[in-house]
Amino acid sequence: MFSEKFKHRFEIFITYFGISVFILHFTLIIAIQFGIIPGTYFPSNLFGHPFASLFSPFSILLIYEVYLLIYYLRKSYTKSVAKQLEIMALILLRNSFKDIGKMMQGETPILESDLMKDLTGFILILLLLWAFYAIETTRNAIKYELSANFIKLKHHLSNILIWIFIGLSIFAFSSWILELIEFSHNHASLQDPSHVFYREFFTLLTFADVLLLLSSAKNLQNTILVVRNSGYVLATLLMRISFGFEGWERIFTVVLGAGVAVFMLWISERKAFKVIRE
Repeated sequence: MFSEKFKHRFEIFITYFGISVFILHFTLIIAIQFGIIPGTYFPSNLFGHPFASLFSPFSILLIYEVYLLIYYLRKSYTKSVAKQLEIMALILLRNSFKDIGKMMQGETPILESDLMKDLTGFILILLLLWAFYAIETTRNAIKYELSANFIKLKHHLSNILIWIFIGLSIFAFSSWILELIEFSHNHASLQDPSHVFYREFFTLLTFADVLLLLSSAKNLQNTILVVRNSGYVLATLLMRISFGFEGWERIFTVVLGAGVAVFMLWISERKAFKVIRE
């Protein structure tokens, strides 16, 4: 599942699947708008305005981003952290389309809407992601020797995570569809689709990062890299707990997590921490 051939085929599948889901979502909204399907069967924030249909293709795109996170975990811990930041940025951007659909119904003024919060978080994380990649591309070319056991551990973790990713995706999507069906019957409480899958996945990712940290502490001779990886674990944890908050608290926690990741990469590249090898 980590070959270039599989990666390319999965990318094509995600493209066509995303287009199909978008068309289906948009068609349902139009059917509701014209009274063909009663709107009471569906939550208004996801089916109340055609703009809300843009939420779907971004959800599918995020599936591919999670795959890339696991894909790069085998090759570079830092690149996998960058993918975490990309995922959080895309989640906030995706939420913005849902927020626009809700705002277009005239329920909330724009300055008080979730749209302003999500867009602010998206812009800040995008700036931090730019800084992260700028630092990453100018990193010192020193290569640190990793033990065969550490490399093997990363491969094993990637193999385990990919199967958990598949199983968790199916479970989370099925559970939410069942909740949507229940909503259509009695308007039961519906879980925020922004939190579906990602809360559980980031929990597992945090524990996977801890295992890598403990292993790197034994296999990396440079102490600053162990400290850097510890900071990456903290960044992942902050992004995970952000799913339990609402409003500006959620945005602050996400941005703080991204800021920690950028700072740890930047500080680990300072000359004072570099090990000079003869």
